[in-house]
Amino acid sequence: MAGANITYTLTTQGTLSALQAAADALGSPRPLLRDIGEALLHSTQDRFTSQTDPEGNAWAPLSPRYQRRKKYNASKILTLDGIMSGQLTFQESDTDVAIGSNLRYAARHQFGGEFEGKARSAHVYFRQGRAGEIGRLFVKKEKSNFAQEVTIGVHKIVTPARPFLGVSVADEKSILDIAEDHLSRISNSRGA
Repeated sequence: MAGANITYTLTTQGTLSALQAAADALGSPRPLLRDIGEALLHSTQDRFTSQTDPEGNAWAPLSPRYQRRKKYNASKILTLDGIMSGQLTFQESDTDVAIGSNLRYAARHQFGGEFEGKARSAHVYFRQGRAGEIGRLFVKKEKSNFAQEVTIGVHKIVTPARPFLGVSVADEKSILDIAEDHLSRISNSRGA
């Protein structure tokens, strides 16, 4: 995945033991890892609704300037049109499961940082009133009667970290429940 993914090492001994027992009993842990991946995928998607990181902390708020110009979902963080939460995916192998996003900007939101905006030029369009005053808001070209060429120099863009990937305490419990369910199914099928 090119965007962002998280490798998380489980540290709770009970979860590790249950997973190892399930993996040993299964021979191939891929079905177990697929179920874990699906559970983590749903948990991660839920963070876009709760707007919190895996520890339950609220994401950094939107800047007031960005929030004013955001047309859709103005109060929602990391949600303009739902593409990022909808593009989350997981991949399982015979040894592990990874969850992440293939969107290039996912890493920027996950880890935050300072980025350089490129210099650019553009025409901006305004509406000029009868008295000659120029309106303060941009308008579409077809509604404009005044245009101006503007140049924006190289500038810094600071994006706060808003982690959406990771394993919460509730996720670890879910992983343990999934492992125990797999073990239960194996014991029932062998005992029958």
